[in-house]
Amino acid sequence: MVTVLMPVYNGSKYLTDTIESILNQTFTDFEFLIIDDASKDNSVNKIKPYNDPRIRLVENEKNF
Repeated sequence: MVTVLMPVYNGSKYLTDTIESILNQTFTDFEFLIIDDASKDNSVNKIKPYNDPRIRLVENEKNF
């Protein structure tokens, strides 16, 4: 298994294309760990609708 790690901070503009690109890979044995660093845009709202067991969202309460 491979872990794909993606940090996010106010990246809603790019999230849909990025997430779709990862999910559409031919290699499927991975977990996709997305860490939102307290985004102020709608980043989290773009991530949450994905119903894929490989995606795990971690939401930081404050920006590091």
